[in-house]
Amino acid sequence: MEKITTVAQVIVPIFVTLILGVLARKKQMMKPEEIQGLQNFVIRFAVPCVVFNSCVTAEIGGESLTTMGLGFAMILLGTLWAFRFGKKKFPYHNFPMLFAAQETGMLGIPLFLILFGADQAYRMGVLDVAQAFVAFAVIAILSSDAGESPSPVEILKKVLSSPLMIMAAVGLVLNFSGLADRLDSIGVLGILTESASFLTQPISVLMIFSVGYNFSLEKGNRGPVFKIAALRFGICAAFGVLIQLVLCLVPNVDNLTRITMLMYCTLPTSYLAPGLGRDQDDYTVASGVCSVLTAVSLLIFCVIAAFTV
Repeated sequence: MEKITTVAQVIVPIFVTLILGVLARKKQMMKPEEIQGLQNFVIRFAVPCVVFNSCVTAEIGGESLTTMGLGFAMILLGTLWAFRFGKKKFPYHNFPMLFAAQETGMLGIPLFLILFGADQAYRMGVLDVAQAFVAFAVIAILSSDAGESPSPVEILKKVLSSPLMIMAAVGLVLNFSGLADRLDSIGVLGILTESASFLTQPISVLMIFSVGYNFSLEKGNRGPVFKIAALRFGICAAFGVLIQLVLCLVPNVDNLTRITMLMYCTLPTSYLAPGLGRDQDDYTVASGVCSVLTAVSLLIFCVIAAFTV
C-alpha cells in the first residue's frame, strides 16, 4: 500500500495538470498566445537553468560519453532512414524531422527532474547536446527550400545561439576547466546555482500543462498520424532494446544510466517538427504525431515511476 501511495504521489499530479491543460483549451480559459508565453519561459529561462546547474556540477565520465554516442547513433540512423525510405511512403516535407530529435528539452528533462532531481538532469541534458548535431543539419535542410523561411545559415545561428545550448556550453566549460571549483571556493558558484534553481521551480507543471492544452487530433489526418506514430514508436523501441543490450557489454554501468536511455527512447518527437512543414497538411500531421507520442510517453513514464520511486 505504501508503494502504491508513493507512486500515486508522482503520477496523479502529472495527469491532473495534463487534464487541467485540456480543460483550459476546451473551455477557452486561456488564449494560445498565453500558453506560448508559458512555453517560452520554460524553454528560454527555466530549462537552460536546469541544464546549466546539471552541467556545472556533474561528474561527467565515461558513461555519459557512452550514452551520448548511443543516442547520437540512434537519431542519425533513424533520420537517414526517414530521408532515404520514409519519405517515399510518407511524402510530408517535415517527415525527417519527426526522427531527428527526441523532445528532451520540453518534456524529457522535466519528467526526469520529477523522479531523480535536478542534480541528475545532466544525464538527459547531454543526450540533448548529442542529438543536436543531427537536428541542426535536418533543420537546415528542411528550411532551405521552404519558400520565405530563413536560410540554413540563419537557422543554424539561431539554434547555436539558443539559451539551452549556451547555458549547456557555459556549464560544461566551467566544469571541465576547473573554474567551477574556483568559483565554489569563493562562494560565487553557490549564488549562481541557487539563482538558477529558483527559476526552475515551476518548470514541470508549466510544461505538462502546456502539453495538455496543445493535445489535439484532426479527424481528416488520423490515419497517417497513427501510422507514423506507430512506426516511429516501433523504431525507437527497437533502438531502445538494442541500446540496453549494448549497455550490458559496458563494464560497471549503473542502473540510472539504463533508465535514462530507456526514458530517452520513449520520448516523443521534437515539438519543432510541425513548424518545419510547408503547408497545413504537413503541420497538422506532425502536430498529431507529437500529441499521440506525448500521450504514450507519459503513460510509459508512469510505469517507470512505479518501478523507480
